[in-house]
Amino acid sequence: MRRLWKAAVLAAAVAACMSVTAFADGWTKENNQWVYYENGSKVMNQWRTSDEGGYYFLDNYGNMLVNSFIDDDRYVDADGHMVTDTWRQIDGRWYYFDTNGHMIRNKSKQINGMYYYFGPEGYMQTGWVEDDNGTWHYCDPSDGHRVTASWKQLEPAEEMYAYDHDDSAAMQDGKYWYYFQSNGKMCCADSSEYKEFNIDGSRFAFDQYGRLHTGWVKLADKYPAIAGYKYFNDTSEIGTFGAAHVGWLSAYPPEDAGLGSEVVWYYFDSKGEPFHGTDVSEQENDETLGGRFKRLVKNGRTNTYLFNEYGNPVYGLRKVKRTNGNVTSMYFGTRQECCLQLGEKNIVEADGTTSVFCFDNSGYGITGIKNGKLYYMGKLQKAVDDSYAYYTVNDITWLVNRSGGVAKNHNQSKDPDAVDYRSDSAGHRDGGTEKESSLIVPEFVITEL
Repeated sequence: MRRLWKAAVLAAAVAACMSVTAFADGWTKENNQWVYYENGSKVMNQWRTSDEGGYYFLDNYGNMLVNSFIDDDRYVDADGHMVTDTWRQIDGRWYYFDTNGHMIRNKSKQINGMYYYFGPEGYMQTGWVEDDNGTWHYCDPSDGHRVTASWKQLEPAEEMYAYDHDDSAAMQDGKYWYYFQSNGKMCCADSSEYKEFNIDGSRFAFDQYGRLHTGWVKLADKYPAIAGYKYFNDTSEIGTFGAAHVGWLSAYPPEDAGLGSEVVWYYFDSKGEPFHGTDVSEQENDETLGGRFKRLVKNGRTNTYLFNEYGNPVYGLRKVKRTNGNVTSMYFGTRQECCLQLGEKNIVEADGTTSVFCFDNSGYGITGIKNGKLYYMGKLQKAVDDSYAYYTVNDITWLVNRSGGVAKNHNQSKDPDAVDYRSDSAGHRDGGTEKESSLIVPEFVITEL
């Protein structure tokens, strides 16, 4: 070490010139060891500086220490110089010493823009790190920097093995997906429930251990039950893996929600929330007896869909209540179609019979006359037991034939003394002896949504 050698040569020269027996103050070399004298006595167990700056430590024999820890807090290098404001690898482990030479321990420190964690013994931590607040971080094993704004597929820390691995967390080869935020904190729920985080514009669900979950996840208790769930993509084929699904999805209902066990369609909005109707019992005045309409694109076509309280678009013949209080029907096609149908349709009703229905441009079943035929709640009213029949619709009694057509200016008698059916020029009943028939009411697939 040149700086101490120069000081020693100078001290020896001065001592020789003075020809005294006392040792000169300052640095000198004895028995190939650097020592320091002060007032003629060797300094021990203390720090001293050199002319060129820096601190050096003299042990209890007065010898300058090299490559050694001092009081398990500071460190001197091969020249005996106290290490300050720098990294130092010692026995295969990395340490960092501050400007006063103190070892960083039991805390994190930002160094050159990166954060690092140092344990109670002062060396840099890698892998999983839990801070004093119980928050988990992850430090890159290659260089120890705290991972931020990054996904990592990892094995849990040993302290995390207290939970059951056989669940809906996205595990592969014994590893789970975790996300570490810009502040290095692991995304996780605050309790045993799940918590949603917005990451790069998509939403993801994590449990209290920070594990990413896929499939159906219950985020809250809501009514109806489906409102508290979201579906997080379990394959990249249906969207970004792990992200809350947006758009149409054909899937089994959540197992624990009591919403059935068949594969059905769902639609999720831009926030991943399932579109749904409401409970019929509490919404008797709703236009659709609890359902909600939504115009959506499916398979390249825009159609109107009616969603029930389970979050599914309905199909078949349905009873609805309009805002004016009138009850009528709407038809949403087959299970494959499940969208609003317009115009005239042949529909299989709940009792298995096929009947003719007619719906207006809004999809409501017509009650009244359309194209010369009589309808009630969309269902064609026609003669059944005889060639003609009387039906009262909208307080007007009409005469119709077996095809449902309105019979105008009609008189028919079975014998010269009786006229059974009679109508005027508009098809309204005008006399006649036959009784009025009861309206043929539709047989709905489900009377309520």
